[in-house]
Amino acid sequence: MATDICVRFGRRIRELRRKRGWTQVYLATDTGLGSVYISQLEHGKKEPRLRTIEILALSFEMTPAQLLRGIGQKS
Repeated sequence: MATDICVRFGRRIRELRRKRGWTQVYLATDTGLGSVYISQLEHGKKEPRLRTIEILALSFEMTPAQLLRGIGQKS
């Protein structure tokens, strides 16, 4: 069965965050998003809006396209 795109997006966010050694609280503070919301994104429970994708991409110093790279592939 294919993994939901929100779950794949959440995995991508968690992977990028962990590679930088950031906590969810740090990412929340850096982006202005709530830490509960970050957790919900990482667990695929929330679907991000375009503005949220852009905010997260800026935090990770990449473009939205780079942030979304690979999540369209079903795993």
